[in-house]
Amino acid sequence: MAEKIFSYAEACAALDGVRRKTQAADERLQQLRAEMETAEKESERAEQIGAQMSEVVHRWAEDVLAAGALPKGLWTVDFDSGRGFFYCWTLNEDELTHYHSIEEGFQGRKPLVDGEPGRLPGSPKPPVLN
Repeated sequence: MAEKIFSYAEACAALDGVRRKTQAADERLQQLRAEMETAEKESERAEQIGAQMSEVVHRWAEDVLAAGALPKGLWTVDFDSGRGFFYCWTLNEDELTHYHSIEEGFQGRKPLVDGEPGRLPGSPKPPVLN
């Protein structure tokens, strides 16, 4: 699915499915990491577990893309507002409460206030949400 433009309400609605997929992938990855600790290094079993770990992350990224959002690092998801900023969510956040400009990325995340971003650099006034 092509990248989608999200209103805040649409991003929140999509977040429910993204959160479930992310939590399930994280739980599976934690299980595989525990198995990896007991596997002999460079063994066939360690190689199989490593491949399974990669597959979990790859499937998660595909699920996020299928929702129209963007995977941006392990368990971090951006929803494009179409207005020069992304709504930004990461695992263990209950709600969609942050955003960042396209230029700043995750390092520049700031809290949303009532679903709206504050003033973006170079913006004369806060962006209007649909």
